[in-house]
Amino acid sequence: MDTNLELYKRLLDLGPVERHERLLHLPRSERFRVASIVEREKLNRRLQEKLAGRDLVEMALSNPSEFHDNVFLQNALLGRTSFYPDEAKMIQRIVGAQYSGEVLFDKIANFDQEYYVTLPIDAWKLVYCDLYYIDGANSCSLQDIYESRLREEELQSPAARARENIRRDVIKAARRNAKWMLSELDRLSNEEKAQRLEGFGKTVRAIWKRASHAPPAWIQEILRAQQPWGFVYYKAKEVKEAYDPRWDSLLDMVNKSPMPSLDRDAREATYFSIHCQGKRSELAALHTEVWATGPSKGGLAEDDGFRQHFQTYRQSLSSPGILQNTFIVIPIALISKSDYEELHPYWVWAYDADWDSSTEETVSSSGEKYQGRVKVSVYSLNAWFYAARWEGVSLRDMWLKAQQNDDKLWICYTKEMEQWDHEPYV
Repeated sequence: MDTNLELYKRLLDLGPVERHERLLHLPRSERFRVASIVEREKLNRRLQEKLAGRDLVEMALSNPSEFHDNVFLQNALLGRTSFYPDEAKMIQRIVGAQYSGEVLFDKIANFDQEYYVTLPIDAWKLVYCDLYYIDGANSCSLQDIYESRLREEELQSPAARARENIRRDVIKAARRNAKWMLSELDRLSNEEKAQRLEGFGKTVRAIWKRASHAPPAWIQEILRAQQPWGFVYYKAKEVKEAYDPRWDSLLDMVNKSPMPSLDRDAREATYFSIHCQGKRSELAALHTEVWATGPSKGGLAEDDGFRQHFQTYRQSLSSPGILQNTFIVIPIALISKSDYEELHPYWVWAYDADWDSSTEETVSSSGEKYQGRVKVSVYSLNAWFYAARWEGVSLRDMWLKAQQNDDKLWICYTKEMEQWDHEPYV
């Protein structure tokens, strides 16, 4: 008989302070032990009440929506404990570092961004197994669970399909990344697997560069050419007159300004969201902004003056990564009057360098005419907008898409589970 456990249960009706005082004669570790047993029993009762005799696998196959926003049921089907201290101790024991389960999922799901995080092979296996709870006393090992999950997934067993039905996106992304890595980590020699963590981290990063999905073609080309990439920029007359003497760069200005409130996370539209096989810092180092000084006088309208100037100026561009079919104009609307003012949305004008105003007129459903330019979200500018124009996508077609946006601007997000691809350009 567990007398301390029975004592704790008899005191449950007391308030927490009085119960604590009545248990002070017990060592702290013993108080934690009996409290943990009671909490586990409580969680198990809750699970049985939720299930009401139903089978978890059948529930997930027939009605996965019942698991949405119910982490308790999700954990039960995935084999994960809902008692946080148990999971934290397991991760510490297996991984050798203090992580919460959610942080571990996040680090592996976003490994392309957190490229220099060093994790042992068992961390990847544990994530592939959905953080299946192994208490250290039962007969199964992490390797047993890992091999079982591999077999079930290959056979597409009902349990494997049920788990996939209810996994959250962060878990799906983490498992996908783990599967990429483990396909090669499993083939390492015992000597390679036994490396000190620092050396193993270098091995993992080298594997990531070849095992994970290739970056999009435009990023591959930039990294292959090792030449600067970006756009040529002009400042609208009002911007030049007011801000030219103390102008830094567009990127610095945006980074120092408050991020506007958007329906979706703005990072999903930037190149930070795009899969780069761990080469994002290399991509960022090659990015540049070429600031051109447009004509200050002349009889042409400002737009035509910029276009005429750019058609000559682009001949002097030495890097093929600086696009020659598009240039950017900074509007006065982008400039914040106050350091604390929220600008929604951030946008710039993107111009088709070769647009001819005498061509057939394009009119949107709202009656607006295409003028050879489109408002582009700053967040997409050096990401999927650059990619679209690098591919030669029509700016007119992109403008037509922008007219469907509430703010009449073009923005494009990275696909959630395919970070090397994008939502439609047009």
